[in-house]
Amino acid sequence: MDGYAPAYVAHNVPFLVVSGLGGSSKQSIDTEVPGFRITSDVPLIEDEDSQVLLRHFEDRDAEGLAWNGREHSGRNKFKIKAVGRDYILPPRSAQLHAPSARQPESRDISPMPRPVAHSPLSPLSPDSPLFPDGLIDAKWIEKHQDSVPSAYVSFYKFTSDPKLSTLQDNQLKTDVTNIKSVLSRSGYKTRLIVALLSEGSIIKSPDVEERLANIRKVTGLDSKTSLFFLPPRSSPVELEAFVETIISTVYPLSIEYYRDLSKHARRKRNRGVIPPPSSPPTAGTSQTLSGQGWNVRYDFKLGIFAEFRQEMDAAVRSYESGYEGLLTDVIDAIASWSPRWNEARLLADVFAFRILRCLLWNGNSTGAVRRWQSHRDRLKDFVDRRGKGSLTYGWAAWEARWATVMAEIIQKSALNDFSQQDIMPLYLHPEKSIAIGERLEPWEYMHHAGYWYRLASQHLVRRRALALAIPQEDRSRPVDPQTRSQSKGQLYDTYLCAEPYDEYPLPGHQGVDHALLIINSLASAIPEFKKRKQTRMAQELSILSATESMRREDWDTALRILRPLWHTMTFRKEGWWNAVEEIGWALRNTAAHAGDGTTVVAVDWELMNRNFVYRSKWHYDITKSLEGIQTIQSKPAVVLRHQDVHSFLTATYNFEHTEGKVGELCSSQLAITSTAFPASVPVVMSEVKVEFQGSWKPILIKHKNEDSSTHDGVKFSHHNVSLVEAPSETGKPTLTGDADLTFHPGETRVLEFSSLPREAGEASAISATFSIANDLFDLDFVQTFAEPARADVWWSGKTMKKRLLGAGGSSITILPKPPKIEVRFVGLQEQYYTNETIELQLEIINGEEVDSIANLEVWLLGDSVPNVTLKLASEVSEGDVDSDVNAQTGFAIGNIASTASSIVQMLIPPLSVPAVYDLTTKVSYRLVSDLETPVYKSGSMQLTVINPFEANYDFSPRIHPDPWPSYFSHDEVDEAESDTEIPKLHGLAQKWRLMSRYFSFATEDLIVEDLDLDVIETQGAIHCHSKRATVIPDGGVRVSPKSLDEAEFDIYTQKLSLDDRGTATLDVVLSVKWRRDIEGATINTTMLAVPRLLVSSSEPRVLAAVSYSATILSMVHFDITIENPSNHFLTFGLTMEPSDKFAFSGVKASTLQLTPLSRRTVTFQLLPFSRGDWIGPIRCVIRDRYFQKILKIAPTEGLKSDKEGLLVWVPPEEVEDSF
Repeated sequence: MDGYAPAYVAHNVPFLVVSGLGGSSKQSIDTEVPGFRITSDVPLIEDEDSQVLLRHFEDRDAEGLAWNGREHSGRNKFKIKAVGRDYILPPRSAQLHAPSARQPESRDISPMPRPVAHSPLSPLSPDSPLFPDGLIDAKWIEKHQDSVPSAYVSFYKFTSDPKLSTLQDNQLKTDVTNIKSVLSRSGYKTRLIVALLSEGSIIKSPDVEERLANIRKVTGLDSKTSLFFLPPRSSPVELEAFVETIISTVYPLSIEYYRDLSKHARRKRNRGVIPPPSSPPTAGTSQTLSGQGWNVRYDFKLGIFAEFRQEMDAAVRSYESGYEGLLTDVIDAIASWSPRWNEARLLADVFAFRILRCLLWNGNSTGAVRRWQSHRDRLKDFVDRRGKGSLTYGWAAWEARWATVMAEIIQKSALNDFSQQDIMPLYLHPEKSIAIGERLEPWEYMHHAGYWYRLASQHLVRRRALALAIPQEDRSRPVDPQTRSQSKGQLYDTYLCAEPYDEYPLPGHQGVDHALLIINSLASAIPEFKKRKQTRMAQELSILSATESMRREDWDTALRILRPLWHTMTFRKEGWWNAVEEIGWALRNTAAHAGDGTTVVAVDWELMNRNFVYRSKWHYDITKSLEGIQTIQSKPAVVLRHQDVHSFLTATYNFEHTEGKVGELCSSQLAITSTAFPASVPVVMSEVKVEFQGSWKPILIKHKNEDSSTHDGVKFSHHNVSLVEAPSETGKPTLTGDADLTFHPGETRVLEFSSLPREAGEASAISATFSIANDLFDLDFVQTFAEPARADVWWSGKTMKKRLLGAGGSSITILPKPPKIEVRFVGLQEQYYTNETIELQLEIINGEEVDSIANLEVWLLGDSVPNVTLKLASEVSEGDVDSDVNAQTGFAIGNIASTASSIVQMLIPPLSVPAVYDLTTKVSYRLVSDLETPVYKSGSMQLTVINPFEANYDFSPRIHPDPWPSYFSHDEVDEAESDTEIPKLHGLAQKWRLMSRYFSFATEDLIVEDLDLDVIETQGAIHCHSKRATVIPDGGVRVSPKSLDEAEFDIYTQKLSLDDRGTATLDVVLSVKWRRDIEGATINTTMLAVPRLLVSSSEPRVLAAVSYSATILSMVHFDITIENPSNHFLTFGLTMEPSDKFAFSGVKASTLQLTPLSRRTVTFQLLPFSRGDWIGPIRCVIRDRYFQKILKIAPTEGLKSDKEGLLVWVPPEEVEDSF
């Protein structure tokens, strides 16, 4: 927007002045400047809160916001200007000059009219630059945007000191009254706002409300809109809210202020009367401004005031009206030689500019483009009819400026669609107001700013071409400035551009730098295209920018543009060799002038390719690239990669076969092809290095001179290169060889290698580096071997025969040498179990033709696995126990003779977790005839380990044979007994029976040597011991697979104290000692978990027992025992019901009373009606009389429970032998 006054193009927002916060106590006011001065003797507020308030006001300044409704709808609404206590308002009326004393020589003497004072910026004031027929001046906009505020906010300190309050309140009221008086005398309707900042606690000054009311009454301030009070000790959040309150309150008042100004301007426009000037124009001057001109002036003012109110619809209507009036009625009446001609053109541009901004503000993008084109077309027609025509450099300069204006409007408007980061469109779709089906031309869409900057650069190029056509006689600068009007420069259109002698000056004179203007425009366009991935257009504009820099001989700038472009341009990948060549030669020329030898060599390397156009005067010798260049300071070191340049030298690397084996020769070829110009000089490389990924060693080929006379235009050559291993600077072994590395144009040179791989694995050629080292420069060209899209070829000998290979010929798989050692396990058991030491025998048989030196590694994989130890079987037999080796670190087996074997014993400690473990073995050996090549033999097996037994349990109470203590007896505790570590047991004794049924999951017979119940832990202060009730014979119990065996244990418990009534539990495990059914087998111990056992309670229990009479064989004694372990007297009811299965003698119904800590037994004699069977049910009911709860009877030996009662086992009658 250069060339236009800032006030013409700036967006107008309400103007707010903030006085009294910080700054100097007195402003330096020029007393000669006319205007209304606001002065005050009240000191400024310079505490911390005032600085915070001032910062909040500055943060809400809307002057730099984007030109759209989104930005201006937030908290930033004003242009805010912070001042001290003094401020000057511009004068509203110009000063009137004294009337002339000379009277007219006429007999008809009439009194002169009284002069009328007008605005200093009005065409009616003689001192105005617009007098007498000017339209508008940018100073009028500056007056309302920078000088006359819509509101004047004055801050004062509100003291809380009772001694000073009256004095300071009177001073405050006087100052406010003076400010209001100045504002009233100025004639402006600026609103005065007073803000009071309390400096102390309100408690110290309880008459705050009364003082505020007095200030409002005297000053006439409205408490809601004109007077604000900030309490003391306000937080930062409250300070920010205070500023926000002031702005939100003042903003509607400011909008009304500018609406009143619009009403005033509209009334004057509708009046239709041209006001008289302060003094009439003198003779020889032009006439006063016409009525149409006044309408244009008023329309412009109405549009400006509408922008102040952010009413863009009203603004665009006023601007359109003024624009049409200007181009239709006003500008045609102005002579093209008059200075008012260019002023009118400038005002037309300003009208159009503001219309464009309003349209974009309202989202009318297509309408804005059409309006831009319409203004250009109308001015072009107007210049062709009335001006110097549109074929001048002045018109081209204006078109460039007009395109730049559009680009800057788009950028400053920050259109939402153009601001998206994920998807940045090239153009905007038309607005909905466009009729459906209306055909739009492509240029009527709103394109991004880069499009308009590019258009401006094109006009600037045309401007330069027209300027270069200026005749030499018009390029001379006038000697006398007074004769400028008579010079031929008046024949040129100089609107917003230079005179012809400055546009294209004579040599030795400074003038317009057209190339710099073009560069600046292109520099603004390129980022916009890059952001939208328009790579080709961005590269094209970069080329143009570099060309202009070269025209200015700004070689550094041109190099800074062309060098990254040369590396990243897409023309090379797309095969646009003309564009690549153009950029290359331009870059070489620039680099040679800038002294960049690296770039010169790199470009020369690429330009040797015969895809480009041959230049007969060029040497095409890479070794002469830097000859004659004197600006190079140091020896360049050039590194090129084939993906960055279109190299004339290409290479491929292929293996003859895709698979090889360790220790066997593998053949490979490096084929190098030169596509240089036939007339170019052969290129001689110093060395070529091929890098590999994987187990293949690098190959380094050094140049060796051969007789070049034998070449004679040969297009193909084949060379076998012998390789030897040698250490390199990096410490990695390298295969080196010698060959002739002279590459002639059009030649394909094949270097064939044979090497012996030593390691197995994948290997692939990744790159070949061609190096040139001479006195002028060092060059490395790196050719990477990407995966080819088509099959590679294998060159056979010197006959130039080719054999197709599969894709991926640059890779090879080196297989390990086939091992001839056999590894097998011997003597494996059918099944392995937990809790036993596992011994495995691994036999290693050497099937090689020579002796081997072997090493064994073993891994046992699983959860919580122990370390495996290894022993040689021969050492075990000899009694050597010191040869245990951790299997994971490796076990040296030693020398194994050909066809011999060696046995290694593996010892795996007992495993506690049943699972499937992976046992992996790896034998690495080397032949004594080839110790450098390791050979590997791996194997694995799954080792399944299971639990040999599982068990379930029945836990039931029994009657302890010992008597319970009497409640009525007293036992003294011996002092000696209390001092012993094992105190005497005084609690209740109980007996329990644990029946274990253990099941064998083994696949073979196992011998159970012993069963035991181990007490792990007790809870509840109880003593416990167990005793096996099942007898195990000598030699153990043979347990068959999938068989079930039983074992019973008696558990005796007794509380330590008789007073202990707490619950007690036992944690026990069933210990099974077993072995395999083989001689000398190791006894293993398997622990089977037992659920936690509840062995003590304070609740009563009922036990049933049965015994058989020794005198009367058919008699069965049935005992009911009731135990009362509590401290309460309990009463139970006993009922015995008769049955048809047996007869009984005893109480049928009775009441039993039990003292605390006692038990009682009731005996019945049963006479069964049958034998050898379970009889019953016995319906014996024990009921707690207090709780009316039936107690469950627990059966013991010879009894079992049924859902209807207890069943008693009656043994069969013994049959006496009659013989």
